[in-house]
Amino acid sequence: MLSSLLNQYALATKHIPLLNPEPYDTIMSGKAVKLYTISNGQIAAQITNYGGFVVALFTPDKNGEYVNIVTNYPDIHKYPTANIGMVGPSLGRYANRIANGQFTIGDQEYNTTKNNGPHTLHGGTQGFDHMVWDVKKANKKELVLKCVLNDGADGFPGTLTTTLTYSITKDNGLSISYKATTDKTTVVNLSNHTYFNLDGDGDIMNHLLTVNADSITETDRSGIPSGKFIKVDGTLYDFRKPVVIGDRTASFPKGFRFGQKIEIPKDKVMSYDNNFCVSHKSKTAPEKVASLYSTESGRLMEVWNNHPGLQIYTGARKAIALESQMYPDSPNHANFPSTILKPGQTYRHTCIYKFSVMKQ
Repeated sequence: MLSSLLNQYALATKHIPLLNPEPYDTIMSGKAVKLYTISNGQIAAQITNYGGFVVALFTPDKNGEYVNIVTNYPDIHKYPTANIGMVGPSLGRYANRIANGQFTIGDQEYNTTKNNGPHTLHGGTQGFDHMVWDVKKANKKELVLKCVLNDGADGFPGTLTTTLTYSITKDNGLSISYKATTDKTTVVNLSNHTYFNLDGDGDIMNHLLTVNADSITETDRSGIPSGKFIKVDGTLYDFRKPVVIGDRTASFPKGFRFGQKIEIPKDKVMSYDNNFCVSHKSKTAPEKVASLYSTESGRLMEVWNNHPGLQIYTGARKAIALESQMYPDSPNHANFPSTILKPGQTYRHTCIYKFSVMKQ
């Protein structure tokens, strides 16, 4: 029914108001960087081959109006210099954190770049988000990118060759699919860090979040897992039924800002930055693991993936990241799903953000 509603409203929509690609076109590391558009006529995504950033995503609201529902910067030059919040890039070779920048494979210890205090975050300083990807294919509905991370880059072993495919699905989804191989045993956890606001602006406190997860990984204050799991039942992390994000999040009388110190009520959180252990029946096929809905715009986004984790980050409350991933710091926890990739094996990961419109 939701899909038919989207089709009904899309028929009456105006032309999709795409971003001007010129501010995103340049030369970096001797390679051309451009803004590519993929669309099925009902939704459209604009992606740059620098870092694989999702710069824009246009979907109709309940009135058939289009706005960009992802956070972006106004030109390409902001991405390598101002992107502290990881606004929209592909993540690798290891998304999320590695404790103390250390892990072992067999008897060999590896030390990785520490770029998050004493820890490694999102692959270090030479990860996917800093690469100019080679464009292997670009048409109206699909963009295929490729990059090679050298053996030893940021301390990780193995030459990692990755193909990243963005495509628009028939049921109005943005599909992000990774395929990677290595010439030496390594660890791999690839993801995407797009921020969503289904209203286009304002905050996401009115959004309803649903997550098909019975537990989260317990972490310390720096986001490093203890190796234990916390059942969500009866906690502020139980999103198995739709919850208005603002109902669980502390209010700031003078407006939210990072570093502000107030007393957080026991029945609230300041923000979410947690790995949810999502439930799957299939071992390979993407399944629905979460949804996000705005009562204001009527936009509904479903998250489908084939990985065991979903990092939910509400940051500054203006948008939300739902990062499909393996668990953080998995190389240092034998009880977590393995992130080891060996020569001859192929790493595969698909996440699909599906869009529809739902009237109240």
